[in-house]
Amino acid sequence: MSDFCPVSGKCGSCQLSNLSYEEQLHYKEKKCRRLLGSLCRVERITPSPRISGYRNKAQFVFRGGKSGMVSGVYQSSKHTMVATESCALCSDRANELAAILCRLFHSFKIRPYDPYKGTGWLKSVLIREGFATGEMMLVINGATPVFPAKRTFTTALRKACPALSTAVIAENRSREKLFTGKTVGVLFGEGHITDVLCGKRFMISPASFYQINRDQTENLYQKAIELMELGGSETVLDAYCGAGTIGIIAADQAKQILAVELNPAAIRDARMNAKLNGITNIEFVNADSKDYAKALVEEGKTVDAAFIDPPRAGCTASFLKALSRLKPEKIVYISCNPETQARDILQLGRLGYHAEVCYPFDMFPHTNHIESIVRLIRQ
Repeated sequence: MSDFCPVSGKCGSCQLSNLSYEEQLHYKEKKCRRLLGSLCRVERITPSPRISGYRNKAQFVFRGGKSGMVSGVYQSSKHTMVATESCALCSDRANELAAILCRLFHSFKIRPYDPYKGTGWLKSVLIREGFATGEMMLVINGATPVFPAKRTFTTALRKACPALSTAVIAENRSREKLFTGKTVGVLFGEGHITDVLCGKRFMISPASFYQINRDQTENLYQKAIELMELGGSETVLDAYCGAGTIGIIAADQAKQILAVELNPAAIRDARMNAKLNGITNIEFVNADSKDYAKALVEEGKTVDAAFIDPPRAGCTASFLKALSRLKPEKIVYISCNPETQARDILQLGRLGYHAEVCYPFDMFPHTNHIESIVRLIRQ
């Protein structure tokens, strides 16, 4: 237990909540210096603008209680629920909506799913917010596509929570409670919301990838684009592009963006986001980054610069080799795992790239996660 959150000891998501925020920043910066300090200069860590209520994506699970339904957070290590009236990392609006849902689900006799008995329907809810727009989406994950008391529940939900922009039902056949399944119905609204990031508008659907700490993401992307030093005439590779956020934001400063992502749903979102912002100088390709880079090499093409933002596992050696053959003069490597980032920078060093500087960012206060940007130049 900590002053920050009464269930931090049980939940396990906020591993650093027993430290003051200054101590958390010191711990994360020290870790970056230990992992990357021998490879490049490491700057001071950038604190998060918000240290609580910063998550624009909240997930809650439910269980029945003697006096009604209880909400809480899912503890994946033990496959159980930690009951709590609110999560300190989520917004007040998300916590308030979870409390409203407890009352509504109990009133409508919508029972939580029991994976051992195979009974019940409700698996979890997902709440997504556009902090810049104020829009809010609810996703109700159920064990089957048939939602009990659909019409009357929708009427009661809209009355109890007028701040909601849209609500959808998703069918989750996975054993994972927090898995957001295929959308099977829109209760009301458009089935998606929008947010603004670095002056660009982005659509957020139930399964979209979108950075959780919006305000700190603006700082992160602004620094990444600043380090790229684009002049308007460059062809830029955006590898592991996700929903296309950084490529779309950088497009105004480049001649052409070549963006690649393996997830087809993310590519669909990326193309929609480019259209939403009137961006025409960006090409989205649904492929493995390694295969796409190799194909560009075989076509005899090169790029002037590259953004790479891989998952926690980092880049494959074959992708880095293909990337080096594209001969970008500058690489800006964004990572959510400094350990694999350090490994990849060593590989890039053997391929002719020198790491100049690292900028750590605290994207997830109270957790042990660190985001970092490293700029490399071709020697």
